[in-house]
Amino acid sequence: MPQLSLSAAQPDARSAATCLKALQFPATAARPALATTNFPRSSRVIDGSLAALRDREPAGDPSVGLAVCTPNDAVVGRFHTGRRIDNRPESLPNWRVSTTTPETAAAISQLLGGTTADDWAQGVVTGSPAVRVVLDGVDSVTTELRLWGPQGLVHHCDGALFLSPTEVQGTPCGCPESSEERAALAKKLRAPQPATTVVFRLAGRYDLGRFEFSSPSRILADAAVTTRAQLAGIAGEALCELALELVTVTVGGGVEVSYRKPTLTVLGPWS
Repeated sequence: MPQLSLSAAQPDARSAATCLKALQFPATAARPALATTNFPRSSRVIDGSLAALRDREPAGDPSVGLAVCTPNDAVVGRFHTGRRIDNRPESLPNWRVSTTTPETAAAISQLLGGTTADDWAQGVVTGSPAVRVVLDGVDSVTTELRLWGPQGLVHHCDGALFLSPTEVQGTPCGCPESSEERAALAKKLRAPQPATTVVFRLAGRYDLGRFEFSSPSRILADAAVTTRAQLAGIAGEALCELALELVTVTVGGGVEVSYRKPTLTVLGPWS
């Protein structure tokens, strides 16, 4: 049975099938790059300015792009499921971590294995597909939905209420409640795409500070509802596992497509 391994990280099986179709029937024009959620945690207080939101969203796919941290960020590093080589996306079997300092990169390499890039801002391609992390409550996991148009951001909500612009912030957004309906509309470019962000500390090096992982995975966004409920039932910080899980699905023609999905599992209280 033929097998295809995707070169870019896929958020779920539906995306894998879409990718395969694109390989069989390439489009005549390239699609614009997805927007990267690459701003500090504190800036999640929306100011209602669509221009400001676009300024915070540099081009690049958050699952494979090279998001580089700066000393002004509220986090000391970011986790990634892939990277770009010669401007081509590459999925990785283990986490890649970009950092704010070479010292942080060295500590990550010592904790999770792997190799440090020549440019420390590109971080470490670790030897670990799973890492124990510490989350500080429900607010450590957030999911926002965005729909982009030719002129920029046209819909921004949390699935129930608008997050921006100011004149509609806090009012019902009108999105379907079920993930299946949202996915069906998103394929027709009529519904926003999810972006789930997890902010955490490393259980093995708690002293390093906070790290961040952002993903467009619809599976992770759906699971985030349960994850937040579990976190709400834990007093104080929670020990979790952030992992890349290998998934293989069979699509049309009996072709097997493999991709890695990010998962977040709540293990219990952190002590």
